[in-house]
Amino acid sequence: MNNIHFFYCQLPTMNYKLLLIIFFIFFGAQLKATKSPHGENLKKECTICHVTENWVNIKKDGFNHNKTKFPLKGQHSSVSCKQCHTTLVFDKTPMECVACHTDIHEGTAGKDCKRCHNQNSWIVNNIRQIHQQTGFPLIGEHASADCNRCHKSASLLRFNSIRSDCYSCHQYQYEMTTKPNHRITGMGTDCQRCHNMAGQSWQSIGHGFDHSGFTPLIGMHLTARCDGCHFNIDQGTYKRGSIDDCSECHDKNRSNIVAHQNPSWQTCSECHNPISWTNVKFPQHDGLFGNIYSGKHKGKWSSCSDCHQNTNEYTSYCNKCHNFNSGKLP
Repeated sequence: MNNIHFFYCQLPTMNYKLLLIIFFIFFGAQLKATKSPHGENLKKECTICHVTENWVNIKKDGFNHNKTKFPLKGQHSSVSCKQCHTTLVFDKTPMECVACHTDIHEGTAGKDCKRCHNQNSWIVNNIRQIHQQTGFPLIGEHASADCNRCHKSASLLRFNSIRSDCYSCHQYQYEMTTKPNHRITGMGTDCQRCHNMAGQSWQSIGHGFDHSGFTPLIGMHLTARCDGCHFNIDQGTYKRGSIDDCSECHDKNRSNIVAHQNPSWQTCSECHNPISWTNVKFPQHDGLFGNIYSGKHKGKWSSCSDCHQNTNEYTSYCNKCHNFNSGKLP
């Protein structure tokens, strides 16, 4: 009892600094033992979000979410925190769209929702751009086509993988076409070889068909209609005779030009070319009749009629340029 009495009697004279040290050590131990409900990774001051009155009231403009990896834009800016943060450990909150939003497409449109949607609205307004990225651009008639015609499951909000080849959607047109009959003539199902996706109808013939294995299309032939040369199209075939015989399409007997009636001139290409009928050249003239592409006549004329004024007979009229009365040739 004497020792205890002595201790209490000496308290007023003890070092108060020592008492304070003991107090703060004990208080610090208590704080360390108390874990933050937000987890160990949140290193923010409590007063950024909380007020001093209680823990419940949260400052509306306290925490700046835009400095995180998930800035709040569009409709997310007005969403209650608890709708996304279902627990108080904020860094455990997933950032994938499907974590909060039910995938009504059931995975058929992929997992990257941002390809089609944005944070402002679920409405998709860049369909053409999305199709461009998938390798099937919406051009020509496809630009105004109903989505459901190709995406049969679109009414269920599913976008199942579909074939992108023409035949998969246009098999009926392929089977029913008779001029020419695509099946009988052995035409393949690669429609783009002949048809152009940018066209507004099947009559928009494309430039993809490789005609070089038959008759190379140059000059005026590039713009000619297929049935202009393939005149037996009514019989369901695109075959024709010699590819070098111009007279199959261009009947020289229909013309009253004397030169066409000359039996020694059988090949149209001796004078004509695919660029134009009027751009006539006859280089054989030098060897058969006289030099006009060489010698002094070279460059002195521009058309056959400069010398052959009478095209009914194609006789020469030299007096137009030469004065034979002078007694000497120019």
